[in-house]
Amino acid sequence: MLSLPFKTSSYHLDESHMQQLAQKWVTLQGKANSSAFIAWFWIERWLAQKNLSTHNCLCVEVKQGQDTVGLALFGIKTKKVFWGLSFNQYFLHKSGNIKEDQTWIEHNTFLLHKDYEQQLAAEICQQLAKIEQLDDIKIGLSSPDFINKLNFVDFKIRTELSSPAYLANLAGLTSLDDYLATLSKNTRSHIKRSIKILNEKSPLRLVLATDATEKNTLLKNIADLHRIKWRSTVYGSGFDNPCFYNFHQGLIQDENSAQNCRLYTLYQDDIALGHLYLLTQGDRWSFYLSALNFNEDNRIKVGLVIHSLVIEQAIKQGVTVYDFLAGEAQYKNSLSNAPPYEQHIYCFYRNKPLLLLRERLRKCKRIIFGGLFSSLRMKLND
Repeated sequence: MLSLPFKTSSYHLDESHMQQLAQKWVTLQGKANSSAFIAWFWIERWLAQKNLSTHNCLCVEVKQGQDTVGLALFGIKTKKVFWGLSFNQYFLHKSGNIKEDQTWIEHNTFLLHKDYEQQLAAEICQQLAKIEQLDDIKIGLSSPDFINKLNFVDFKIRTELSSPAYLANLAGLTSLDDYLATLSKNTRSHIKRSIKILNEKSPLRLVLATDATEKNTLLKNIADLHRIKWRSTVYGSGFDNPCFYNFHQGLIQDENSAQNCRLYTLYQDDIALGHLYLLTQGDRWSFYLSALNFNEDNRIKVGLVIHSLVIEQAIKQGVTVYDFLAGEAQYKNSLSNAPPYEQHIYCFYRNKPLLLLRERLRKCKRIIFGGLFSSLRMKLND
């Protein structure tokens, strides 16, 4: 039996599309290799930030017969450059607004039916290339595997940011001891010693926040600790940004996304030693951020302990991947039992004089100022 041909279209989203889009998205994500970041619970919250009446969000949809088999959303922004010139940028599942995009999407891909990923990616690329006013497309953080599926004819590509990412493979593991056995002797020793010292004072308790009030209180506690650590740094704290705070407050409170947001606290008696915030999708848990209280005993590695105990819970629930996401950090490397992988932000831009001139100027700027700013790395995750 021959497969039906694909039919691809694009349209600007407005509020009248939302109910139907939700149905299509949820149905398709059950047939796709989707991450938490392109699951509907995340996408819906992102769209809630946008004023869709201004035609600032494009939907590209691929259908096979009556079935939607491919979807991708693009925030649209006009960027002014020099001499009164400007160009139009499209951002995959992002707005192009620094404050709105501080939520920092990862594993950012098109939502594609898993049986036709290569063909559907090509369909979406072709549809975008037909939009004459589109000058460049920003995609990321994404894996090279996804980017290799894309083919924008007459576009050039630039990698804007690169970061290693880490994960723990939990497939086939049945206990915390099984997981610890996959780590280095040194890391295993740090974790076991920390747990022993802490338990000698009083038993540790790992608590999962379950109701909306508890989650909201916990988010405030996390925000306070996160601000203390990051507010005075070059990175700053996302919790000082109302867009960031409101996004996550909405995420953990919404009944449709509550089960995908897990907030854990490690207690000793009634004292909170630290918190973890994770996003879940299928059999993959992704560590989004942490907030830890300072411990004067340098033998105690609270971060390693809380991750290990949460991973123990993940194993009990049949999770196969605990993803530390992007961002180079020693604790991620220590807790990982699999090779690091890469995530990047890419820019695809048309082969046009203005954009080629921009690239020349960008290279000159990098040569002149590259050494000065080489140590200022973007904070991805902590």
